[in-house]
Amino acid sequence: MGILSSPRNKIVFLVLLAIGFTVVMYFVTNYTLNQENASIARLIPEEAYLVILHDVFNKSISSLSKITFDDLNGKFTSQYVMVDGNGTIYRANQDTLQTDGIIGRTDSPISGGSHFGWEITTNNSKYYVDSTSGQIISISNSSIVTS
Repeated sequence: MGILSSPRNKIVFLVLLAIGFTVVMYFVTNYTLNQENASIARLIPEEAYLVILHDVFNKSISSLSKITFDDLNGKFTSQYVMVDGNGTIYRANQDTLQTDGIIGRTDSPISGGSHFGWEITTNNSKYYVDSTSGQIISISNSSIVTS
């Protein structure tokens, strides 16, 4: 006869198993929620430029799929920024998301709120692309640089 042969022992075993599973899931969930959210995919500047080519210059997806990052060298400049809800542009650190100072102004973001993203400069225009969603935040023909 085994240790789980009696109905009472089976019930105790199942209750202990359920409690153990619940405790393990609690620690896994707690650990996951306390981690920095590094799993959010962020655009790189070249991808932001491709968004601009598609959304602003109406380039087709099929033509963009043939472009390599080497083809984009020298076509634009970029810097990571935070665009505040009122259009104030702050230099930002891509890793820590800390802002470093006001570097200019643009129109208020199309979707409202503050956004971290890429300032892409090409053809004397500046485009602001959200680094998480890939949506264009704002477009400016010239920004006032306050350094």
